[in-house]
Amino acid sequence: MKLRSYSQWIRNRDWSSVAMEILIVVVGVIIALQVSNWNEGRKDAARGDDYLLRMQNELRADVLRLGTMVTFWKSVNAEGRAALAHAEHGTLYQDSAWKTVLAYYQASQIWPYRKDDTTFQELRASGEFGLIRDPVLRAKVSRHYADTAGLSIAEVLGVAPVYREHVRGMTPWAIQEYIWTNCYANAFESQQLVDCPSPVSEDEALAVLQEYGESHELLRHLRFWVATNGLAITLSTSLQAEASRLADAIEQRNR
Repeated sequence: MKLRSYSQWIRNRDWSSVAMEILIVVVGVIIALQVSNWNEGRKDAARGDDYLLRMQNELRADVLRLGTMVTFWKSVNAEGRAALAHAEHGTLYQDSAWKTVLAYYQASQIWPYRKDDTTFQELRASGEFGLIRDPVLRAKVSRHYADTAGLSIAEVLGVAPVYREHVRGMTPWAIQEYIWTNCYANAFESQQLVDCPSPVSEDEALAVLQEYGESHELLRHLRFWVATNGLAITLSTSLQAEASRLADAIEQRNR
């Protein structure tokens, strides 16, 4: 009896309505999944944009910092060349024994460079590098932060040169104290070499120069430091231009 009733129920069932109900349920599930995927995609896009904006700000700051540092390194390099002119040819810088002593000392100044890659490292460590959807831009970002120029600058200027230790070991302490007080300025993310009057007589300055000149090791270390400092200037100028181009590309992408 029950079997007969069930068969009758099947025969009387409106299967077109059942099919429509199933179709409605399936379509509803598909739409829900699509909406969920769209929401996740929108969230990922927003996170990717946030990462890019942070990276752009870091790049702009790096461009400014590199510009300031290059200006400083060029000043240091010029002082080193003035010291080399005296060491190799006996030429007094601006016809002054004191300015020549100062050149030897200022040539030992350093300003190590560290590339700000906080956002890039965060992206890579979290495995979310793919949030940068544009493959061309993603390749540019990867190439910039793996750039050997930045690594070379850090290597060249990341440690104190031997010349720095050598010349400071030979310079009278009273002169060093005077230089730090009167011939050097240091503010937030800025260093500057300052012209200053001599604290000693020309004869006293000549005596210091004579001691410098008698040290062949000092001259050797000076030559090496001037050369590596000059290389860092070239590399950092190139890196600065690249960072500026990448920041522009990110800005263009976010418009």
